[in-house]
Amino acid sequence: MKLVKYITLLIFVAGFTVLSCKKKDYSLPGVPDKSQIDMQVKQDFTVDPGGNTIYLINNTDNIEPYWNYATGTSTRRVDTVHYAFKGDYIVRRTAVTKGGLVELDSMIIHVTKDNLNYVSDPLWLMLSGGPGNEKTWRLDLDANGVTTVFDSPQYFGGDELGFNASCTKTGGNCWTWFPKWKDNQWLCKAADYGTMTFNLKGGPFVIVNQKAITNSGTFSGTYYLDKDAKTITFTGVTPLNIGNDQVWTKGTLISLTDNSMQIGFHHPSKPEFEILNYIVK
Repeated sequence: MKLVKYITLLIFVAGFTVLSCKKKDYSLPGVPDKSQIDMQVKQDFTVDPGGNTIYLINNTDNIEPYWNYATGTSTRRVDTVHYAFKGDYIVRRTAVTKGGLVELDSMIIHVTKDNLNYVSDPLWLMLSGGPGNEKTWRLDLDANGVTTVFDSPQYFGGDELGFNASCTKTGGNCWTWFPKWKDNQWLCKAADYGTMTFNLKGGPFVIVNQKAITNSGTFSGTYYLDKDAKTITFTGVTPLNIGNDQVWTKGTLISLTDNSMQIGFHHPSKPEFEILNYIVK
């Protein structure tokens, strides 16, 4: 009887081991055809006779849209974009699905007239100097270790910090630390880190002369200032930084005046901002 029980137990254990060793199927669902995805781009000629306003609309469930509208990017399901300058703009549409990325056909938007009302907000003027002008910024630290407006080229804060160092949420993650560079030279070395020039000469263009990152050089791209959300989106360039090689594409305005600017960029692995402090060159 004991022998029978022992043999039965061995059979059960062996069967359980075989079942538990079967490979699990971790395969992803299939990638949908682009004909199954409805991400619309609508141009409104009633708001602007020149067609300066477009609407980005995702009508497909269970996907995340990614829009690149030439002067910036968006991941919103519904968004409104204003082009201040006449010209042709390519809108690229990508659907992020469970099975992978689906690239939809690009669309060309023809804008026939300028509408400078879209870049007339005081923030646009302080950032770029206004339509037809440009403004060059540098980090607030030079090769001699001198700072002018801020105590350091870099501060730190919680990632729910907003414009004028206000908190975007009641009781939110809005701590700040403003180290003095002279006492914390581990932050970065004294150096000429380059320049960042914003202009509104036929479009919102930005030229970044990087001197501290691994991929240094002069790069040209576009930017978009969201005056309501107080954010700046960079396309085609990495914003001027102190050499951390972060591939930032979007920052939150912490402050902006005629002579100084602070932009908070998300830390790659922490819920905090690396706040870079700029001054006008």
